[in-house]
Amino acid sequence: MAGSRDLLACALFFHFTILTWAASVAVEAAETAASGKSLAHSNAASGVRRVNAAARLHLDAQKATVGAHLRHGRRANVFRSALRGGLSAEQVPLYVPKMGLANVTDPTPYPPPPPVLHPWKEMQPLDTAVGNYLISGLIAQPTITPPPSQSSLDLAFACPALLTWPNEVAVSAPDPCGEMAKGNWTGTGTGAGLLINWETHCIDTVSPGLTTPSGSPVTTYTVPNGDLFGTSQVVETPFSDVTELRDCGGATVFTVEEKIYKQAGKPDPDACTKYGSCDGVLYFQYFVKNAGGAVVAMSGYTTIFQDSFDITDSAGGLIVQVSRNGWSPTDRAPDCSANPKRRLWNLKFAGSPPGIWAAATGQWPIAAMMTMLAARDNQRQPDGNVLWSNCNVLKSTGFVVLGGVCLCCCVCIPMVIFLLCSASILKFVADVETKLFPKRMGKPAQYGN
Repeated sequence: MAGSRDLLACALFFHFTILTWAASVAVEAAETAASGKSLAHSNAASGVRRVNAAARLHLDAQKATVGAHLRHGRRANVFRSALRGGLSAEQVPLYVPKMGLANVTDPTPYPPPPPVLHPWKEMQPLDTAVGNYLISGLIAQPTITPPPSQSSLDLAFACPALLTWPNEVAVSAPDPCGEMAKGNWTGTGTGAGLLINWETHCIDTVSPGLTTPSGSPVTTYTVPNGDLFGTSQVVETPFSDVTELRDCGGATVFTVEEKIYKQAGKPDPDACTKYGSCDGVLYFQYFVKNAGGAVVAMSGYTTIFQDSFDITDSAGGLIVQVSRNGWSPTDRAPDCSANPKRRLWNLKFAGSPPGIWAAATGQWPIAAMMTMLAARDNQRQPDGNVLWSNCNVLKSTGFVVLGGVCLCCCVCIPMVIFLLCSASILKFVADVETKLFPKRMGKPAQYGN
């Protein structure tokens, strides 16, 4: 029994050994087959590489041959690129895209709004939130259209320009047989035609802006189509009367200063006979100044109601010759039934005036000066002073009344109220003080002090 068991164990051991050996032989056979296949593949790949190398050498030879033929007088870049296209790598593009604003921002018809701070969402400190709340109301919003240039603004808001200005101009004066408060400037000779219309008003209602308060009337100038060209007004000063010439915007561009000199002694016989000026000799002189206060034109010493005189620059260069056409300013009640001539100041400009007067369209201040001079001569007395017109009296009275009302409202009325109501007001204040803060006996903090 024991011998049969040993025999069975030996048989099982022998069988297991045979199986192990068969498995190892099968593994070795599989590895040998796999190595054979990989060797075959490597040989095939090396064969393909050899074929590709041969083809490449063949193409290089063809390329060298074609290049040698094309070098003789011709440069065919197109054909070279065609031959090179199959073998060379892709060329680098000429434009390399870069990251810009267009890559991250969508195009909009209007400018994008500025960045806005959200202090609560972005967890900002309290002082930042308060500052943003105060400053955000002062930040201007972006403009939809670009801001205009200074030249376009000057063109849009510029005053009307005179396109032409003749060498000879007739300035109408107040005429008892015609119009006392309106007239015009017209060209004579080759430059005949209407240039400017003028009209005098007691109150200035057309010129914009704030002007110097004055009790004298205002003369407005308009071009033939009705647009405002400018204004002029006499401003009284303690020492002299200054005429301001303003543009259509109300800015003073020129001033005309009138000075009167009196020579005591024997009077001028002509002035004494014609105009009744028998107390010595009166001389007048006019100065035209620009906005900076520099004298750009002046007259010589003229007598009262002189019929003609010259206007020159400060160096003596002739600008214009002015003359009346035969009328006298002292003839304030003429016989209109005889159809007298129209009262005019004739201006004859020099052929080449100096300085700023060289531009013909810039000579209008002389005409405005003569318009104001004619209006003043209409009110001038033999002693050289100018009487107040009805407008001067009315506006001056209005200024006095307005000043009195303001004085009463600011000083007199409060004083009357104080005098009438001071006792009752003081009693009311004392009662309120007694009720709210009654009197108490004072006690020292420490007894014996």
